[in-house]
Amino acid sequence: MACMKVAVLALALILSACGYAARPVAQSSPSPSPTPVPTVASPTPTPGPTPSPIPGSELTWAAPVHVDDPKSIIGISLVGVSCPSSNLCVAIDDHGNAVSSSNPTGGAVAWNVTNVDGSVGPNASGPRLTAVSCPSSVLCVAVDTSGNVVTSTNPIGGATAWKEAHVDGSNFLTGVSCPNSSLCVAVDSFGNVVTSTNPTGGVAAWKVTKKGQQSSSPYSQNGFSSISCPTISFCIAGDYLGNLLRSTNPTGGTAAWTATRAGGSQCTLGETGAPCALTAVSCVSGLCAATDYQGNVVTSANPAAGVSAWRVTHLNTPSYLSGVFCTSTTLCVGVDNGGKVFASSNPNGGGAAWKVAGVDGTTSLNGVSCPSSDLCVAVDAAGNAVTSSKPAGGAAAWKVTFVDGTNSMSGVSCPTSDLCVALEGGNKVVTSTNPTGGAAAWKLTTVAGDLALGDISCPTSSFCVATGSTGDGTTRVVVTSTNPTGGTSAWTVITVDAVPSGVSCPNSSLCVAVGEDENGHSTIVTSVNPTGGTAAWTETTLVGEFVLSDVSCPTTTFCVAVDNGGDALISTNPTGGAATWKLTHIDNTPNNNNYLSGVSCPSSGLCVAVSEMDHVVTSTKPTGGATAWKVTNVGASLIQVSCSKGGLCVAVDDYGNVVSSSNPNGGKAAWTATSVDRAGAGFSGISCPSNNLCVAVDNSGNVVTGTRVA
Repeated sequence: MACMKVAVLALALILSACGYAARPVAQSSPSPSPTPVPTVASPTPTPGPTPSPIPGSELTWAAPVHVDDPKSIIGISLVGVSCPSSNLCVAIDDHGNAVSSSNPTGGAVAWNVTNVDGSVGPNASGPRLTAVSCPSSVLCVAVDTSGNVVTSTNPIGGATAWKEAHVDGSNFLTGVSCPNSSLCVAVDSFGNVVTSTNPTGGVAAWKVTKKGQQSSSPYSQNGFSSISCPTISFCIAGDYLGNLLRSTNPTGGTAAWTATRAGGSQCTLGETGAPCALTAVSCVSGLCAATDYQGNVVTSANPAAGVSAWRVTHLNTPSYLSGVFCTSTTLCVGVDNGGKVFASSNPNGGGAAWKVAGVDGTTSLNGVSCPSSDLCVAVDAAGNAVTSSKPAGGAAAWKVTFVDGTNSMSGVSCPTSDLCVALEGGNKVVTSTNPTGGAAAWKLTTVAGDLALGDISCPTSSFCVATGSTGDGTTRVVVTSTNPTGGTSAWTVITVDAVPSGVSCPNSSLCVAVGEDENGHSTIVTSVNPTGGTAAWTETTLVGEFVLSDVSCPTTTFCVAVDNGGDALISTNPTGGAATWKLTHIDNTPNNNNYLSGVSCPSSGLCVAVSEMDHVVTSTKPTGGATAWKVTNVGASLIQVSCSKGGLCVAVDDYGNVVSSSNPNGGKAAWTATSVDRAGAGFSGISCPSNNLCVAVDNSGNVVTGTRVA
């Protein structure tokens, strides 16, 4: 069965690096001013004593529990779908998930989301799935942006039923088609064809036929955008120039492929765009149909006969066509990036033979698969499956069902094992006095208005401070409560001058936040009376090319902030102004790969910082200079870290892993990684009030708890 790929999405992903969240870029320093510059600390070579491991410190992690508001779920873009029959559809999204159903028209409850290619949250730069082909219910093959194929012989069997093989270097695979279990053909953006006669056989079972050399722009060498193989002896691939390349021997190497110009003589290749790119192709016996970036469908009843056998028809759309699927010579269904479906019982019959229906508002439809004339399933950029049992029946014949989404949690703080307060990422807090008690033990509270809350610190069960901004980003706020579980009225919004990205309160008489002011300069924002209103908060601007990301203050006389350049800013007098903060470079990783994303100091005798480039940076004497800090590569892109007062440290990453240690200064062997939330779109926060409890939150609205019997 042929399967197509929405190549336009691939083009956008290539040009924008898949939309991965960029690291903060240090702002240029302004002209010299009287603002004090942080003092660079002199290295001191004497580290403190190494903590002893905690006996039996391994935590047991429960399954993720969804605690966030379903109404605030944001759809994840579904980028492809394949339905071998009316009893199975498998869609893929750009978070590494397979979204499957054995009853595609059965509504949201009939669809299951499983991470199969590594959770990819908003901070990650990992692979993104781009295309999928399921020739039967016992084989599905997906491809991604990093040269991987991900296969399953039981597509609805959960994460463990999927296996990944790295087959095409770092190349961006754009399409895959498997006519049966004995042949799969994938294509990439550099013009390579990747084939296998044993798709589940691992790396060795795949063969790469190379064409051209890699470059910074896929368009400069006319890469492939899509492919369809209706049989093992016939394949057609589309490229960025509007060419269709066919083969009767797909595994036969470069010479086995012949090009036909289908996009017209005016189509030219550029470094920044490919207006004639073929976005999808679908072939059955006696018919091939391709779609392009200019709203054309290109069809042929004899695709092997050369350019004269192909007909270009412009359909009634101001948008581009993003997908097409033909079940037979008498039914083809196309979709565009404006929510429209185009159906034809005579696909080669010109424009009048195609009927258009607006079925999904203006949302981009990214792919379509029709196992029969009685079922078509399209997917869109908002996490919806759009289904019809009568594809040519007009708009009323199509049903939109939300099947794939996420609502991001942005932080969590647990002052004790009897209280945890998490942020929903918008204007809500989620609280529990029994964090391990399941979904029913968590209470959702709307704080106020249109907010985007990012971090929270609760030093006690009767005091919490969260930081963020208004939803439009124009006003910076802190939100305080002396009764965190008391509902909306228990929270007060205070306007401050800077944009706080992290906050730490050792007690109710001091809070320290870090972030940027309106000019992009790093700031320290402090208050000795956090609930005292705007006037009670003082901003200190720091001059330098760094962006502060997080802060930890175990006491009122000791704080450590970290930045995007591998630095720690340390103060024993946090409210004393810029001169009291000393800059120490603690991570010398080359090539600027030293963005420190989080820090936790349970005392002045231990600090642990984490990096998105796989590092933990530890010190038992944080004020001892650069040589008092130790860099350890633990092999995980870490987002946040929390260390209990008892010496247990747990870091989280953007792939659902926790990395823990009861001897954080003990080197790589002292850290253990555990996958606990593979389908959660990445962790966003962690809090460990004791050695016996850690609570993590993720970018899908879940709480994941780790416990240890005392």
